[in-house]
Formats: sequence, C-alpha cells, structure tokens
Amino acid sequence: MALVMECIARRSANRAFTLIFLTTAALPGAAFSQAAPLPPTAPALQVVATNATGVDLQSARDTSPSCPTIVPPVASQSIARSVEADDIIRLRDFGKMDASEADPGGFAVSPDGRYLAIQLRQADPVSNSYCQALLIYDLGNVRTAPRIVDMGGDYVRRTITLYGLEGFPTGTPEPLTPKWSKDGKWLAFLKREEGITRLFVTALSEGGTRSISDGRFDVADFAWSDDASQLRYRQRENHAAAIERLQTEGRSGFQFDERFWPLAELTPYPRETPAEVERFVMIGEADTFGGSGSASQQDRMAEEAGRAPTRKGAAVAISDHRQLAARVGDKNIVCQFKECARVAAAWTVPGADEIVFMRREGFAAARTGIYRWALGENKLTNILTTDDAIRGCDFQLLLVCAREASLQPRDIVEIDLRSGKIHQLIELNPEWIARRLGTVTRLRWTNKYGIETFGDLVLPPDARHDERLPLVVVQYSSRGFLRGGTGDEYPIQAIAAKGFAVLSFDRPLDYRTAMSRAGRSVSRRHIANAWTDRASVHDSLMRGIKLAADTHPIDADHIAITGLSDGASTATYALIHADIFSLALISSCCEDPSILETGVGEAYASILRTNEYPLPWEQHKSSWKRVSLAMNASRVCAKIIIQSADREARLATASLRALRQFGRDVTMFIFPDEYHVKWQPVHRQAVFRRTLMELDDWRRLPKARCSR
Repeated sequence: MALVMECIARRSANRAFTLIFLTTAALPGAAFSQAAPLPPTAPALQVVATNATGVDLQSARDTSPSCPTIVPPVASQSIARSVEADDIIRLRDFGKMDASEADPGGFAVSPDGRYLAIQLRQADPVSNSYCQALLIYDLGNVRTAPRIVDMGGDYVRRTITLYGLEGFPTGTPEPLTPKWSKDGKWLAFLKREEGITRLFVTALSEGGTRSISDGRFDVADFAWSDDASQLRYRQRENHAAAIERLQTEGRSGFQFDERFWPLAELTPYPRETPAEVERFVMIGEADTFGGSGSASQQDRMAEEAGRAPTRKGAAVAISDHRQLAARVGDKNIVCQFKECARVAAAWTVPGADEIVFMRREGFAAARTGIYRWALGENKLTNILTTDDAIRGCDFQLLLVCAREASLQPRDIVEIDLRSGKIHQLIELNPEWIARRLGTVTRLRWTNKYGIETFGDLVLPPDARHDERLPLVVVQYSSRGFLRGGTGDEYPIQAIAAKGFAVLSFDRPLDYRTAMSRAGRSVSRRHIANAWTDRASVHDSLMRGIKLAADTHPIDADHIAITGLSDGASTATYALIHADIFSLALISSCCEDPSILETGVGEAYASILRTNEYPLPWEQHKSSWKRVSLAMNASRVCAKIIIQSADREARLATASLRALRQFGRDVTMFIFPDEYHVKWQPVHRQAVFRRTLMELDDWRRLPKARCSR
C-alpha cells in the first residue's frame, strides 16, 4: 500500500524544506489477470548528484551472481533421502524469522497483479555469510525462472527498542520487503553494503539498480507517493547523532545508569530518540529534495497505514483489544460477531463494501481463520480455516500470502476469497520435496489451570508402531513449519531422521492473560512471587509428554529437553521440579537472582520491580528457589549442555559454578559475536551438529542416577 503525500515546501538558501504531510491510504484495486511481458517502456530514472544535505548520491555497485543455489530451480532433481542438518540450514528464507500474521511478508505483488517481487536469503556455513537476491516472478507463468534484479549485500540484523534502550541488536533478520510504485513501473528495496542500509530503486523496463538515499545513515522505512512521483524514506539520523553524543560523553567517562546492558557490553545505549527525519526523492525529475515532518505527523502516517477505502469510503481499523471496526465517513461500525474479536490482520475489498480479516482460533488458537464481513448486510462468511500458518499477506482481488505447514517450509500461495481454496504460487525450496520426512501427529490438551495448548509428535520416517523411541522435546512454538523450534537451533526433522521421537511443544498462553480472558482477577504480585506462569507451563509440558507416550511407545529413561529463551527457562524449571529428563540441551541459561538483579542492567531490574518480582532476592530466597538452577544444583541429575551467545553467557556463570561444585555433568560452549538468536550460519551449523552428536551418544548410555 502506498501513502498519499501532499507537501507545501519553501525553498531556502541551504535547500532545506518545511513539509506538511497529509496521509491517506489506498489498496490497489487490480486483480490477477493474464500476465503480459515486462513493459517495454518506463520513464528514465533521473537523480541529481546531491540531496538536501549536499551528500553525493552514488549508483549501486555492480554485482554478479556468486551464490549458485540462491535462485530456486523450476524443478528439483534431488534424490530422495533423509533430512540432514545442512538441509535445514540452507533453506531459502524471506521475511521475518518468526513472523506474525500482520508482519511484512518479504514480498510484494505489483499493482496490476502480474508480478511478484521477493527478497530471498540463504545461509552459507562455508563462507559464514548469506546469499541474497531480489527476484521478480511472472505470476502468469510461475514455472519459468524468475528475473534476477539484484544480488548480494550484507545480512541486515533487526534492531529493536528494549526497555527503553534504542537500537538494541538482535540476531534475527530484518524482514526486507520491496515496494512497487502505484503505476507498477518502479520497484524500491533496501540493501545493506559496507555497514549502511541504503534505499535502491529499479525501473522495471530497464533493469539495473541505483541507490537514492544518503549514504551516511541507515534507511529505516520507505513508501511511494500515490502518483509514483516521489519516494519517501526515513533514515536514522537522530539515532546516529545520539551515538555521536555517547562517544563524546565517553571521553570523560560514562555515568552508569539505565542506559547500560552490562550483560552484553559496557557501552551505554541511546534512550529513545525523537522520530526520525523523513526525506523524499523525486522520480523522473531533474532534482532531488529532502525535508522533515514532525513526530506527530509521522505517528499519524503510521496510524493510517493499513487502512483502505471500500466502495462507500469505509476504512478498516483494529482496536487495541483486537476488535474489528469499520469507519464510514464520521461513523464507526464495530463488528459484533464473536469472530471479530482478537483479529490479527484485516483488509478492505476494493470496489466492495466488504472487509476480509484473519484471526487465530480453535483449540489453543492453533488454527488460522479467514473471514469476509459484508458491511451493508452485516453478514459474516467463513472463507477458510486451516492448521497452516498464514502470514504477511499482500491483498489484491486474491489474497497472496506466505504459508507454512508442519512439513512445508515457507512458500507463496494465493487464497481465493470466494472458494477458500489455497493454491501454491511459488515453491521456493523444491529440493525439500524429495526429503523423507517424519510423520506428524497433532496433540491437544489442557493443563490443571484450564489453559489449552498443543504440540506435534514427530516420528522417524520408518518408525514401527511398537518401537520404543527416545524422546526429544523442542520448544516453544509449534505453529507453521516444524523447523528448529524458537531460534531455529534444534533441527526437528534431522533429529527424527536419526531415530528419535520429537515433541514440538507450543507454550500455553501466559497465565495472567489466560485468566484475564476467562474473566478472573489475579494478583500480579502473587503470580510473580509464586512463579505461577512457570508452573502452568511446566504442567502443560508434563501432560504433553504423557500424551506423547500414550500415542507412541517412549523410552522413559531417555527423555531430553531443549530450549532457547523462554524455552530454556522451561527446561531449567523442569530439571528442578521433575526427574524424568536425563539430558538438557539449552541455548541460554539461567534465572538466577544474583545475576538477574545486578548483572543484566538497571533497565531490566526496573522492569522486574514494576512487575512485582520478589526483590531484593536475599529477602525472598524461598520464592527464587522455585526457579534458580544454582540454588537447586544438588538436586539436578541430568547432563546439561549450554550453547550460549557471548553476549548472554554471563547469565549462566552462577549456575555453572554451583553445578560443578556438586559434581554435575555440565558443559558450556560460547559463540563469539552472537545475540539472543544466533545469526552466523557456521554457529547454527555447529549447534545442529553438536546437538545430533550429543543425542546419539546419550541414547546409548543408561540413565544417570543421583539422589534428589
């Protein structure tokens, strides 16, 4: 969707502009039609040498394809075989790692519905880097090879604002999503080179790409004007200025305060900075302009994004409580159907008084439902209900979405809004079709608190129905493709291929949220002090393991648990409160109060106090003993392998020391230059291989016995 922009500008001696942005939003109304050849003509791209700041604008460097497998083959000639770790590492990806329904999809359909542009990435452990490419598919002939628009560029790691710390790095990829101009003649996209994320454009008729943003600052976002004459973008100038101020401050020493995250480093982060400056370039004109809008104007632009007019001018909106509503003129119409609650994404239907929306529903909200709401008739129609995860949709007459199924990596599908049929448009990993996959059984259950959850039991491809198998628990989301759990560190199909049963466990809804939805009032302090949510997750986990054992014979002496982040917290809690696990493979560790209260940082400690966690911990030892591995080291019997990012390894030191004091079998590996989610392909490969090796050794040994 493009945002309409009108600006009033006054030229001054230094070429700065005062801009007023008025925003609306519109969805393209074209439907899929018979594809035509790429248009023969389009206006030439003309950009002058300098922008408003006087900085040279450089053309993108010529790049040549250097990644032989980044472009998906039209048909795979792969020989059928079992899944190996590298098969999962080298899958072609796009969009956000753990995408939700409303996240950017990583692809864009042209306004006339004829072409689809997508930014692909593929991990390469050999070079410890990523192959990346921008491709255009002809949707009228998807069985032909795509057009390669651009290749290369650096992996773009996503940054977030965490507890007020701006620019906090993560290992997950930024969901790069190209955008078409409203006339379909231009395509804009982001690419990172030499440490800077720049904005590029290409003319569909001519090929070639050109950078049009200031090369000194990262571009954070961009949008086309409604008439395709302007391309607006926000670059992180204020953030860069904040970093410079920190460097100046460091000359006389930093004052230790809430800006620090000492768990990872001893340089402060900027606090949240003002809204970034917005600039624009003229396309097809002989000049390049820049200017800025106020924070309130940018907030309004963000608010309006995603709204689109129906035939009567209605706009769709989703409230903070996820209740669907339509605005017609000055009148708000709230959808009263129960299915209109907790809506994840919504679109208006061009030329009709209808709204299409998506929600999670069913037992434990494990299914995806798509509905059509007719405003005039106030009629609701279910279009589709599926176990597949549907994400990042681009709406024309047909809904084009990213889709994942339990055994299907993310692909591109179209959803017919009348019939509800799903049709695969683009298979991005055709080699996967030849892999021999383990069978998947969906399990559903309710814990003692009445909270629903689910999991998937994956068995080896050739498992006999009476064969007793060792069990490996992978956490903590089981929606979509069963890849490697949260963080993608424990390769489910590769583990199953080695003869293990795998329980992919989906974490139940947070206890407080579940009680609120059930209309029950609960004390935040009691939940925090009793660690009720942890107890709820643990009860769900234990019931899920029992249900898995009831479904297929399990070797009770060989049950292993894995996990990252909240999954690691579930694992360590389970080691304290249950004795069924003989191996734990975790990627972060641990919830020990002496580290959490002092070692993570003032910002995090403030959050703990706000949520009424039992602090100072010395006065609440009985509470912390429920979750602290260090305080329960004498009772832990399982072998523990920790594979931690260097920026989080200090969290494990108290537990590591205590476990070793009691002679427990614990080993920690630390990966350099890593984040909460590991981003380097060679490190993910090492974690995969070590996991498979440890599991293979463990299954051959009797269960260790120790007193509790």
